[in-house]
Amino acid sequence: MSSPLAIAAFVLAGYAVIGNDALQTLGPFLAANRGRTPRLLQFAWLAVLLAAVLLLGWWWGEGDPAWGRLQTFSPLTDLRWVDLLPSLSVLLLTQWGAPVSTSFLVLTAVDPASVQPLLRHSLAGYGLGLAVGLLAWGALLWRLEGTPADQPPEGADGDSPSAASTPTEGALPLWLALQWITTGWLWSQWLVQDLANIYVYLPRRLGPGAMAGSLAVLLVGLALLMAENGGAIQQRLDSKTNSGDPRPAALLAGIYGLVLFAMGRISAYPLSTTWAFLGLLAGRELALLRLGSRDLRSAAGSLAEDLLRAALGLGISLAVALGVRASRGIL
Repeated sequence: MSSPLAIAAFVLAGYAVIGNDALQTLGPFLAANRGRTPRLLQFAWLAVLLAAVLLLGWWWGEGDPAWGRLQTFSPLTDLRWVDLLPSLSVLLLTQWGAPVSTSFLVLTAVDPASVQPLLRHSLAGYGLGLAVGLLAWGALLWRLEGTPADQPPEGADGDSPSAASTPTEGALPLWLALQWITTGWLWSQWLVQDLANIYVYLPRRLGPGAMAGSLAVLLVGLALLMAENGGAIQQRLDSKTNSGDPRPAALLAGIYGLVLFAMGRISAYPLSTTWAFLGLLAGRELALLRLGSRDLRSAAGSLAEDLLRAALGLGISLAVALGVRASRGIL
């Protein structure tokens, strides 16, 4: 039976991790569907996938829903109030709009020795995302984003559509359908990677009741995130080229899902999915300079700001995580 403090830490981590990482997983989906599809339908799709991935991992792991990502991390048996600080820090950094790595912040607080392997694996993810973005959009996919098109109508739920160009009305339903499929693929791969950041506070084996309760908590967090339309961090994505177009949203989701899948095959050790996504975005932005929609200075400034926020987020993450361990006399 988990202690009340462990349950509180899990609840905070669940909302903080999903809320901060909305930039990389749900951000393109929310931006492209704004004003086009009912938000309740979007939530239903993501909620079904969340339940499926979580329960499948729980069944496959014989009670461990983290997909084997916590095998090298010992269970926390002596939680204290300071152990809530990492998740609270994620929430504060999310309001600032910083794409902080929840893997560094949460997992390092649990095991300081994880810093070096986390950093190596995460830098590899950034490099892979950057290379894939440059190659994919530089060789072919830029053509799909360089054609002028019509604007979508304002949605029935009151959301204003993005000002980015969109495909013509005849092609729009097909691209939206493809985007929903690729987002489902990405959402599942992200969950496989980042569920460890949430379930690290709970026992490694959960019974049916505990599993059902934890699923309910995550569904509520997802609902709150959808109600906030992605939160403050969504603004970082909205600043990118064609952020509201379902074509790049579908392509980003599908390719990013492949990057996470590849990194998962390389190693079962956790990584910063945020860094992998920033690498993919950087590669895409640099490849799209050929369209002439923005100059090199503007693109470089946006990418530099992303890296600066990520670096500051990493520094704060490590300071908070190691400070928590030091306050417990463990470090």
